Amino acid sequence: LWGGAFGVAAGALVLVSSPNVAGTVPATFAMGICGALVLVTSQAVLSDRHGEWRSVALTESNVTASACAISAPLLVGASAALGLGWRAALLLPIVALCLLAARFFSLPMDLPPHPADDDVPADDRSLPPTYWALWALVALGVASEWCVGYWGADFLADGTGLTRPAAATSLTVFFAAMLVGRVASSRLARTLPPAVLLAATLFAALLGFPLFWFSPGIIFTLVGLAITGLGIGGVYPLGVSAAIASAPGNTDAAAARLAVGGGGAILVAPFVLGALADRVGIGTAFGIVVPMLLSALALALVAGRRGRRTSN
Repeated sequence: LWGGAFGVAAGALVLVSSPNVAGTVPATFAMGICGALVLVTSQAVLSDRHGEWRSVALTESNVTASACAISAPLLVGASAALGLGWRAALLLPIVALCLLAARFFSLPMDLPPHPADDDVPADDRSLPPTYWALWALVALGVASEWCVGYWGADFLADGTGLTRPAAATSLTVFFAAMLVGRVASSRLARTLPPAVLLAATLFAALLGFPLFWFSPGIIFTLVGLAITGLGIGGVYPLGVSAAIASAPGNTDAAAARLAVGGGGAILVAPFVLGALADRVGIGTAFGIVVPMLLSALALALVAGRRGRRTSN
């Protein structure tokens, strides 16, 4: 975990100090690799450390990540406006990491031992069918989120008559609603099972998306966009929590495969929607989000039923 974090920091230092692509491209590649390592290990560590409360811990960590993602462009803009240049904005996270390391690096993580019910290495254990259902759910949720996040501004501009800058600004409604959705999910996860919350968040997204997709007026379109964001915001952290919980003793492999599924969805889904938009238009192409959300909801219901049978 610390190695991945320091790798990101080292890549950022190379990025801000390199004058050409010979340094910036390898630096960003290294930051991506190390950032993925931080994502996988942090999810596994939080799940092991917090046990039955992993859904709360993972949702709260995603709330923090969402807040940082929203603040990053603001930090870059403020740095540029002050005449410091965009590179100076990357130095603040490095300083924050150094402060965290000074306080926590030497402290033990106090992780519970994995159940030793057999002698098979964790990576060789087969992950249960419930895990793979939740893995597919997470991938579909991420795909839906990034289709809206990547192409939402184009859809708003073409469908509501907003200018491109205004449409891009209006998309902030979606990301802000996602943050609110994750905060709400972290609170509700203290009292409700993840499977119930997953179904509820996906149902909310399915209620909001048609309003966003079909409404001709900007007001109802933005209301639908906000409801969609509220629902989709909780899908990733709750889905990751439920998936890792379904594979006790094998959290590292479970978290790693979730990262592959989510990363693949981010890479593929927006390009599929874009290719469809070239053929049938952005409005019609956005229809692929509906079957993805419906499939994710069906998987949430199936996984929840399987989980109840297993517990009984």
